[in-house]
This record gives sequence, C-alpha cells and structure tokens, in this order.
Amino acid sequence: MIPTLILIQSHRRQFYSHIDHSNTNMHSNSLMEYVLVNFRWVFVVFFLLPCTMMGKVWATFEKNAWSRRRSTGLDHEKKVENIQCEVRHRKVYAPNHVMCTARPSWRSMTLAEMTYKKCMFNINVHLDKMISIDSHNRTVRVEPSITVGQLIPILIQSGWTVPVALELEDLTIGGLVMGIGLESSSFKFGLFHKTCTRYELVTADGDLITCSEAENPDVFESIPFSYGTLGFLTAIDIRIMPAKKYVRLQYRPISSLEKIQSSLISETLDTENNDFVELLMYSKNDGVLMTGKMTDGNQSMKNVNEIGRFYKPWFFKHVESFLLSQRNAEEYIPLKDYYFRHNNSLFWEVQDIIPFGNHIVFRYLLGWIMPAKVALLKLTQTDTIKKLYDEHHFIDDFILPISCLKKSVEKFHEHLNIYPIWVCPAVLNPGYGLVHSHASVDNMYIDIGLYGEPNVSNYNSGIAKDLELFVLKLKGFKMMYVGTHLNRNEFKKMFNHCLYQSVRMQLNCEYNFPEVYDKVNKKVRR
Repeated sequence: MIPTLILIQSHRRQFYSHIDHSNTNMHSNSLMEYVLVNFRWVFVVFFLLPCTMMGKVWATFEKNAWSRRRSTGLDHEKKVENIQCEVRHRKVYAPNHVMCTARPSWRSMTLAEMTYKKCMFNINVHLDKMISIDSHNRTVRVEPSITVGQLIPILIQSGWTVPVALELEDLTIGGLVMGIGLESSSFKFGLFHKTCTRYELVTADGDLITCSEAENPDVFESIPFSYGTLGFLTAIDIRIMPAKKYVRLQYRPISSLEKIQSSLISETLDTENNDFVELLMYSKNDGVLMTGKMTDGNQSMKNVNEIGRFYKPWFFKHVESFLLSQRNAEEYIPLKDYYFRHNNSLFWEVQDIIPFGNHIVFRYLLGWIMPAKVALLKLTQTDTIKKLYDEHHFIDDFILPISCLKKSVEKFHEHLNIYPIWVCPAVLNPGYGLVHSHASVDNMYIDIGLYGEPNVSNYNSGIAKDLELFVLKLKGFKMMYVGTHLNRNEFKKMFNHCLYQSVRMQLNCEYNFPEVYDKVNKKVRR
C-alpha cells in the first residue's frame, strides 16, 4: 500500500496551457508556480533533499536520546493524562464541536488536505515513542505516532520483528490501525490490525479504557478503520516474533494474466514455504511474482543483495530486470532492507518528480538522502500543482477477492492503464468490524495499488467513482487515505456499520466524534 504522492513532471505541458505568455506582467506567485511545476526536480534536489537530510540527522539524535531514556521509562501515563484533561476541557468550553486530533494535514502520508479539522475541536495527541518490549508474552507496546521506520530497527536490533511490517518508513502505527495496513506477509497474518492484541483509548468523556479480545471485545473489533471516531488511541500492543537475518527472495516472471492469477493463488496456499508473497505487474499480461522466506542463511550462501544501500537501483526497476531478461532468480536480502524495499523510490512515484533519480550517478551522489520527505513535498504544493494533481494523477488501493484479479486488472487497464501495479495478497477474517471477509467469497483477498498518471485518452475524475462502484459490486473495499467519492449509503454498503454504530452509542460518541464518512469523503479531503 502507497499512502501518497507526487505531481508528475510531464504535467508541465498542461501547465503551459494555463499560462498567458502574452502577459508580460506575470505575478511573482505565478512565476513561483511555474518554477515549482516545470523545474520541481531542481527545488526537490537543492532544497527539499537537504531539508530531508537535516530531518534524518534529527531523527538519529532522537533515537539515541530515546535509548538513553529507556532505562528510566517514558512518562506515557502523564501524556495520556494531559489528553484526558484536554478532552474534558472541550466538553465544558466547546461542547458543540466534535473532536479530532491536532495533527496537521501536512504530516499525513497523503496529499489530501483534511479540511474537516478546521471546524472541529483539535486535541493534541503527540505520542510517538515505544513504551516496552515484553519478551515473555511476545508483544511490543507502542504509542500511536511512532513510525514503522522508528520501530522496526529497534525490534530487529533486539532480535524481534512484527508479523506485518509496512514498506514505507514514515507510516505511523496508529495510522495502520485506524486506517488499513497490509504487506507481503498479510496472506499469512492478515491486515496489520490483526497482529494487535490490545488498544488503549481515551473516550469522549475523557475516560481511559483498554480493550482486547477478552476485554471490551466489541470496542476492540470496531477500532480498526474507525479513523479516530471512537476515541483517541494512546497505546497499542502488537505481537512480535523472532527476527531472522535474511529473506530468501525468489523472482518468477510470468507473461499471461490467467497464469499470473493461478500462480498467485497457488503461492498464497503454500504458507509452509512462503513468508512473503508479492506481485508487480508491468503490463496487462506481464508481471513478476515474488515469494520470500525468512532465514538466517549459512556460510555457503551466495547472491546476497543489500538493496537498502543508497546506491542500489530502485527495487521496482531491479524487479523489472528479471521480466526483461525472462529469467527466474533467487537472492538473499537483509530483513530490514526487504521490509523497506519500496521506500527509496516511494514505490515508483519518485521517478515522476526526479526522472533521473535511478541513474547511477545520482544514486551515488544523492541517493543516501532519498527520498524527500512527503511532508516537505506537501508544504511546497501550490494550488496549481494540487489542481493538476487532481486532474491528471491517480492514486488508490483497492482490496478485492483474489479470484477477481484478472477481471480487475482488465478493468483498471481499460480505464487507467497505469503501470506498474502493486498486487499484495491478504487474508481477511469473518467478523463484525468495518472491514472483514464476506461469507459469499473466499477469505483470500488482494490489494491492488495503482499509483501514477493514467495513460488513456478519456480519463476524467468521474472514473474514480465508477471504479469504486466496481469494487463495491465485487464485494471489495477501498482504502480511504485519498478519500472516497461514494455517497453515505454506498459507503455503508462497502463497510459494515452495525457493530460500529452500537459501539459509538456505548462510548457516547454522538456529538463528540464525527462518523468515519465525515472524515473520509471527498468534500473534506481535498
């Protein structure tokens, strides 16, 4: 799953049409927009990347500071008490305003501006540390704003990992719970929230509750995908398991859509030999199927590829080389490198803003500070860039039954023709939460990620709504990081609200927290 991104460099042609070249009195802001669109790579390389470097230095300092604080413990309880005080303060002084977090839109992993925050009471929920590792019970307790990039290295250093580790370093654990998170191990372990064992929540009344399968089970099942509409998440317990040094990754190019679907289904059934299953498609009928197994390796091990090194080719380009040569291959990749294999290129979106980013010279000179922080890209996004992005760029993830792969790829090819396509299988379980499997279809689903510029002559923004209805008809789901074009009734058909509404009544959420739809529809995510 990719949770953002960038305006395409080729959109400069559209931008030319918006400029009146006969107007010699071009305003300075128009000139700035012209530069930011047509020469955005210059701005990124010479301004955003240095800023990103400073951010990485600060992150390293914070990590070392956390290590020094760990022995004395974090004052998690004190921070939670402050949140409770803010919630109770709002109940007295602003009872007519529903609540949301004060986290600014630019810090989220999507270009959408969350305009709903402007008319809600913002609560400061700044919780971004790891609290503890419980080796006996094999769990790690974290605060919701800690990122995957902060957590995974700490766990691996301690000999542990999580069952579902997301591929982009800036994704937060809380976002993966309150939204949807999945990865190439999800065919075994399910969505990210299925690896969580306990949540801590501040309710609308300012009370602190915990929930698990045994304690407040209805609340526990309703929290995933609730987008902060049941309370403020303050802590999460996640299952951990022993980490191994490498992933033995096998690449298999396939040039038939029917064979791709059957092979993918077959590999998801082999949970004994596969820990990871992932598919990248480079055209309607051509893709590379990857299967991985965690291993500690041995002394005679060959073909170790440290793909996380800054000078290495972007992963999707590396994978494509096996398709172009039509050969199977096997490599051993360090575990952390495998987890963050798509991070340096943000899947394949970075190539649209830095077209030469995968060139060997650029990688050796500046690859070590890639990618530019998404937050910085958002802060420098002008209205013109945003408009062109909305009109000419498509980014979304759809979760569909695995048996619908062929039908879905054909549909997306006809209406979008975007490649590469990310395909990641994930098992969904029966249940009563907002996202669960349907009784009429198999439990194995796939996430189809589409990120890029549509390459069809008749593309328009209305196609997005048609595709959402197509997914709804197939009993699938849509990720909501870019919002939804569905109306409220259609949204409730896609996501089961029965238990969710019951829990909202139980936790006194009405008039205190908005409903999910009020935070994800396109009118409030622009």
